[in-house]
Amino acid sequence: MKTFAAFLLLFINLSGLTHAQEEKISVLLLTGGHGFDRPAFFDMLDSFENIEYKEMRHPNANAGFLQPEGYDVILFYDMVQQISEAEKAAFEGLVNQGIGLVFLHHAIVSYQDWDFYREVVGGRYIENGEDTQTQSNYRHDVQFDAWIADKTHPITRGMKAFDIDDEIYGQVFIAPEVNVLISTSHPESMEHLMWCREVNPKTRSVYLQPGHGPEIFAESSYRKLLKYSLEWAAFRR
Repeated sequence: MKTFAAFLLLFINLSGLTHAQEEKISVLLLTGGHGFDRPAFFDMLDSFENIEYKEMRHPNANAGFLQPEGYDVILFYDMVQQISEAEKAAFEGLVNQGIGLVFLHHAIVSYQDWDFYREVVGGRYIENGEDTQTQSNYRHDVQFDAWIADKTHPITRGMKAFDIDDEIYGQVFIAPEVNVLISTSHPESMEHLMWCREVNPKTRSVYLQPGHGPEIFAESSYRKLLKYSLEWAAFRR
């Protein structure tokens, strides 16, 4: 009888674990301030079976910080400078309490004067550099290589190098403490294309530079990187 009870308890525990694993990751997607190919982008997001999302567009997207509604991850695919002090405080509260953060492509340009944002991203595209040496730059329609810098991380484990046709950024500030996941040898590009960090024990952050689209959105390796980033940020990987 004791053996049966123990087996039943184990079955219940395993069933609960399986159910938790099957729960979808809830993502708040922020867009606006920069155009993108919406059909191609959302075709990519819709292909992620274990992820559900809600889009909020600027100028009202930052209101999502005030009413987070239990999201697991915030996916930043916006490029804006305007944010209220109340919205800043609400976002900092979410980070301190624990929420996943994934920053995609041009989101690194946002909030040039907000140091907390730069810290959680792990870098900044510098729009107002004092001279050409500190000013970031970009170029469209570039073919460049992406090689795996960290082959042991849960996001990039098992992945192989691949080629990208997308927009590059140059002379971008990257914080020295980030964990670099993917780099490139292209001489005009920022050296590191993707990195992550644990902002605190409850909050994980990922930045992925490619993402201008639409060709990159159809790239299978890129889709995996974004999907795995959302999972890792949500503590599901």
